[in-house]
Amino acid sequence: MENFEEYQTELEAIQETFKKRNFKRYKPLSEYPELLVTIPDELSTVELAPLYDVHIGSRELDEVLLDKHLDWIARTPNVFSWLGGDAFENKTSKEAYMGHDPISPEEQILRATEKFAKVQHKLFFSIPGNHEDRTIKQAGTSSAKRLADNLKVPFFNDYTMLTIKWRNNRFRGLCHHGAGGGQTPGSQRNAARKELVWYHPDFLWTGHLHQALTDPVKMFAIDQKTDRVYEKDALVLISPSYVKYFNGYSAKGRMTPGQRGLSVVILNDDGRLDANIHARGKRL
Repeated sequence: MENFEEYQTELEAIQETFKKRNFKRYKPLSEYPELLVTIPDELSTVELAPLYDVHIGSRELDEVLLDKHLDWIARTPNVFSWLGGDAFENKTSKEAYMGHDPISPEEQILRATEKFAKVQHKLFFSIPGNHEDRTIKQAGTSSAKRLADNLKVPFFNDYTMLTIKWRNNRFRGLCHHGAGGGQTPGSQRNAARKELVWYHPDFLWTGHLHQALTDPVKMFAIDQKTDRVYEKDALVLISPSYVKYFNGYSAKGRMTPGQRGLSVVILNDDGRLDANIHARGKRL
């Protein structure tokens, strides 16, 4: 793609091929970042597979793995997703990307639109990461909102308070890109649990650290109808990234190597949330 006119033509072609989504969503007029999603009861289970820290435009992007997962999300009826931030690298000065990142920030937005168009019908919403926020800091414009507008999905500036309605269940989630650093397992766990002091969701989901974490937390609450105490569990999750380790900024900065790919949570009609995690166990 040589110029903006070609990008625009391709973007219009992508938008024409958007598939009809099989869920309903409602963004109420509210001072809070609320989103209500209703999923058909015909689905026997629901799988949540959000896309965090893809970093399109980075030389370290694992594009083969990303394409594999996008195909799986697109073709699997009970899998749903959202964009969790750092969708593209977005190095904003000329010196930052010329000779380092293979494509400019402008082209990264359009490449991201092209990639995620495949799963547009599965996306609940989109939130920015710190890499998209670089454009806000330097130019006062939101590249993250441009991507959301291209894909025609709801956009939130920071948090999303998500309610998923399915088979007489109300699954409550709190989603954010994540912030700060943390190289040790303990510091990462503490960072991931941060919001539990002021919000009690069924799942709390972040990314940012390029690590995978699934952390069940025991909680107690009051039944508003009976005034009785009951136990509940919350899942605290950090999604991994799609960034390779060696020959990139992670290895250069002596950061701990992270996993690549997706974290997936399965919603069951009895209210249970199952975390689907894996490790590569091949021995040579």
